[in-house]
Amino acid sequence: MRNFNSRFRLRDTDRHIRLVYTWFLLLMLAGFAFSFFWAHSMTDLTPRGIVEHYRGSDYTFGEPMSFGQLAETTHFHLFTMPVVFLIMVHVLFLTTANPTLKIILTWMSFSGVTLDLVSPWLITYVSPFFVLTMLGGDILMVVSFLVLFAIPMYEMWIRKEPFTARGRTNEGPTGLLSVRDVQPASL
Repeated sequence: MRNFNSRFRLRDTDRHIRLVYTWFLLLMLAGFAFSFFWAHSMTDLTPRGIVEHYRGSDYTFGEPMSFGQLAETTHFHLFTMPVVFLIMVHVLFLTTANPTLKIILTWMSFSGVTLDLVSPWLITYVSPFFVLTMLGGDILMVVSFLVLFAIPMYEMWIRKEPFTARGRTNEGPTGLLSVRDVQPASL
């Protein structure tokens, strides 16, 4: 299965295109860092703090999150988080990273997003035990995000060997297979 043009690789692009991808990745990193610090200020990123954030607490006089508050938060995150990771995974697929690693990171990131989206509902309406589900999803998202950020940046700015210099023996100057290399289909 071909995902998209396999001949286009980040490290083969000109400097301007790499700068566009770099700015995008840096802005996503800044957004991810801001989200991390915001979550820390709301919950201290502890299981107890997360449970109190969603279920309320007599100690802090905090009210539990209402259905409307959960729905509003879920609505916003349901539209933004998958799109961010879709773009990040797309950028990863423009690299020469191992195909198995690409698949693992794709599943890790979207599994983390899914766990993070369902966890507030489970914490609020089922059991505080589901804080572990949220923390697991957050770990999957953070690890996958950092790798999704690092691989393209490394390939665009540190790795020196261009993809096109790898000695494609069957391709002509246009990067396409020549007519003599195409074998007739057998029945």
